[in-house]
Amino acid sequence: VKIHLVDSNIDWKIVHEPKPGLSHARWRGIVEAKNDLVLFCDDDNHLASNYIETGVSYFFKYPNLGILGGLGSPKFESYKPDWFDQFSHSYAVGSSGKEPGIQAKGSIHYGAACFFRKSALIQLKSMGFVSVLSDRKGGELSSGGDVELCYAVQLLGFDLAFEPELRFDHWIETHRLDWNYYLKLKRGIASSFPLLESYKIQAFDSKLAFKLYLMKQYFTVLKGILKLKLTRSESLERQVSYAVLREKFKVFRRNYTSTIVFFQRNRKFFNA
Repeated sequence: VKIHLVDSNIDWKIVHEPKPGLSHARWRGIVEAKNDLVLFCDDDNHLASNYIETGVSYFFKYPNLGILGGLGSPKFESYKPDWFDQFSHSYAVGSSGKEPGIQAKGSIHYGAACFFRKSALIQLKSMGFVSVLSDRKGGELSSGGDVELCYAVQLLGFDLAFEPELRFDHWIETHRLDWNYYLKLKRGIASSFPLLESYKIQAFDSKLAFKLYLMKQYFTVLKGILKLKLTRSESLERQVSYAVLREKFKVFRRNYTSTIVFFQRNRKFFNA
């Protein structure tokens, strides 16, 4: 591994995490970090020169802040597909429809170039928190670990904010712009269904109410598939919707019991 640092006085080290998966790697970094702010910077994120300074200042301004997301701009290795702008939200770029500032509880932001308060994450770990998802590992495109942390940290009482002055470039390799790759990416995102629903603990006063909600979600997916089967259109929107719904239908039974277990765990953890 070759690493070039402009400032040779930076205190850094490489650590090894034997468990595969992005979430496991991030947790190892969290535990090893010496300061109270951690930044998830992937190898394809190129931060603006003032990124860290701006982010740290924001945390001083808002003491209850637990998560701070920035604004990613896509940079392409070769070309930009005609469909990219319409579906770019799956590539951790843009604002995801958020206005600047503190967001409503239950909001999320992509993990790329995202700040987290270490003390909040360590509080989760001390409670016995284990991530529902492992995130990406090997050739798999499962994801959602960043969304999970956003939910959990906010349930501890911390805020999530978006600051568009935090700018970074997200380098996108050509193979990731193939349409079939994009459909695989969407299936990977959908493969966590309905596990992340287990964090909606404030919306249900009992396990039974939550189970009924999950079954409604399941039948909504089923109706969506049937509706799309009757649609003759081969538009890109239909292809994406069909791929996502098929994947959700496929994994629901596999993830259902775990979702109930994690819902009960989260109610206990966060005193809901």
